[in-house]
Amino acid sequence: MHDESGTTFDVAVLGSGISGAVLALILASQGVKVVMIESGVHPRFAVGESTIPHTSMLSSMLAEQYGLPELEIIAYPERIAKEVCSTCGIKRAFGYAYHRPGQEYDPSEGLLVGTSSKDETHLFRQDVDSWLTYAAVHRGAELRQATVVQSVDIDASGVMLTTSTGEEIRARYVVDGTGFRSVLAEKYQLREVPTRFEHHSRSMFTHMIDVGAFDVGHSMQIPWEQSTMHHIFDRGWFWVIPFNNWDASTNPLVSVGLTVDPRMHPKPAGVTAEAEFQHFLDQFPSVARQFADAKTVRPWVSTDRLQYSAKQGVGYRWCLMSHANGALDPLFSRGMVNTLEITAALVGPLLAALDEDDFREDRFEHIEELHRRVLDYNDALVSNSFASWADFDLWNAWLRVWGFGTIPLEFRLMNALADYTSTRDPKYLTGDVAKPKFSEFEDPDYADFFDRAVGLMDGFKQGGHTAAETASQLFELTNAYEFPIVMRADAMERAGWLSDQARMSERNLEFARSGFRWALSNPDTHDLFGNAQTFYRWRARRSDPHLA
Repeated sequence: MHDESGTTFDVAVLGSGISGAVLALILASQGVKVVMIESGVHPRFAVGESTIPHTSMLSSMLAEQYGLPELEIIAYPERIAKEVCSTCGIKRAFGYAYHRPGQEYDPSEGLLVGTSSKDETHLFRQDVDSWLTYAAVHRGAELRQATVVQSVDIDASGVMLTTSTGEEIRARYVVDGTGFRSVLAEKYQLREVPTRFEHHSRSMFTHMIDVGAFDVGHSMQIPWEQSTMHHIFDRGWFWVIPFNNWDASTNPLVSVGLTVDPRMHPKPAGVTAEAEFQHFLDQFPSVARQFADAKTVRPWVSTDRLQYSAKQGVGYRWCLMSHANGALDPLFSRGMVNTLEITAALVGPLLAALDEDDFREDRFEHIEELHRRVLDYNDALVSNSFASWADFDLWNAWLRVWGFGTIPLEFRLMNALADYTSTRDPKYLTGDVAKPKFSEFEDPDYADFFDRAVGLMDGFKQGGHTAAETASQLFELTNAYEFPIVMRADAMERAGWLSDQARMSERNLEFARSGFRWALSNPDTHDLFGNAQTFYRWRARRSDPHLA
């Protein structure tokens, strides 16, 4: 759909955060006339900063599929520092330190899960979002900033958007990436009230400087400050996401927040977010010391319940992106994974619909199912995490349930990435699991395993079993789960997990496969950062030195 007025487009994308910018970048590169409509002005503040290997490999897959080398840059922190901005931090692990009110942290109650043999990134979103948006413009997308969409009308002739200035923008299809305050969710009254999710949390967050190291006689392989740090306690967690934790960064800021279950920790009336945050710090002396010299540099944000969902995610000539459709909790850094999965699922059918001028809803039914699947999985994952924090041993067991989904998936996805890169066979763009719990690339037996684990947690929450009994049952379940680690050297090289100079023999690969399998199911392996040293230790069935 083209005209001379500059107000008629093939696709209108509402919002230019990561979801909107990446989608516009891909569509514009394929010759689609795209407009991004942004209510703010770049650069602007955004949360959701942490990538994981799943995120990076999806970025690489989309870059390969659509010939967009710039999209793969965001999979590598070193490339971001050189080619995008010097304001992002490095992420080498998920770090979890368990705390009890009024007590010092016990180093035996920490868990570290390495992100991969390749580092991930703490994205300074205002700079990364801007760069992706301008990359989309470079590829041909148009950008309207400081533009508020006041009305949307959709009929057989197309989409009509009216802005606050009275401008009318026409499109053949509209994609909403505006998050919680979704334009389309409001128009069509799509929000589920109350949301269907079991999980219940609220949050407060800001950016700080001079946040100290978590100096507690650290016994893990890498320092806490090079992880996405989670200080967890009964029904709540602090996050510490540093942007200043490696030499390539010039950014002194640290993203800081607190998320709690309001059913145990109700929001106090007349108390500022900063005062409430300090109240929680005062309960946990080891965490408080980390913030002894910290200074807030932007206004606090305090939310009510974080969880929201939509009754419908796609319709005639429209689609909600992931965060417009729903959200849970940032505990496992799954936000950008969901965003890129929806993007990957939408682009192909949308290009076909534009080419054929056929926007029937049944062409996009798979996106509706994907929305529900990824959110419902995250709901069960996070709600049971919060429940497990009543006891460290139970949390240690439940975290393995997440690990059994995440780590085998990473190897299966990187194999697909390597195979697609070398063959260009589209069969590798999707996984082979017919009824997955959260991803077509997960282990084929994971859905059954996960459902059984959730059933055990249900028994605990209903009072049928103690925390100790449930932890024991979960570890029995993990020991019986015969999942494979499908690790290949060529795939690790393609995903950036091995350098061009590094080589892994088949013997070493077998050590790594066997070691991962044992370590994930062993309650006395708390330092799950894989390298040559740990692979050999795991192969010898030796627990962490500090727990021996």
